[in-house]
Amino acid sequence: MLGWKEFELEVMRDRADNFVVICSIENVDPMGVHTGDSITVAPALTLTDKEYQRMRDAARRIIRRVGIETGDQTSSLPYIRRPAAWWRSR
Repeated sequence: MLGWKEFELEVMRDRADNFVVICSIENVDPMGVHTGDSITVAPALTLTDKEYQRMRDAARRIIRRVGIETGDQTSSLPYIRRPAAWWRSR
């Protein structure tokens, strides 16, 4: 999966719909290496502000839709660095 980068956001949401990004994480190993076996860095180092904002907005929509309240949720979003070419993987 050459050219792919994998990033994760640790996010939380409460019952009042307050939402916060705890941290961004970048997997240094090539995509496809299990996250538990991958070398990661936090905060993400090569994520642009625009990419971060898009991931944050997607994570907010996902955590609302799933209905998670008062807990930690990891949103793992691999993507290719092209506009509109990323999606939620899990």
